[in-house]
Amino acid sequence: MSVKGGVVSESEHLPQGKSETEVAIETFVDRIEGIYPNLDREQFHDAISRCTHENVPDEDGDEEE
Repeated sequence: MSVKGGVVSESEHLPQGKSETEVAIETFVDRIEGIYPNLDREQFHDAISRCTHENVPDEDGDEEE
């Protein structure tokens, strides 16, 4: 990944212990929570995470079965 000032590896820009998918899910939940402040954040996060993991290949390129 290229950024201002040079190249950054994928693992350098992610919070420790989090995958790109998890960061994307958390960012999405944050944005939706801004629109719907009464949203049950944990329940919404779990639903989005479950749906994502069912429909998107995992980080290694293998789909879960």
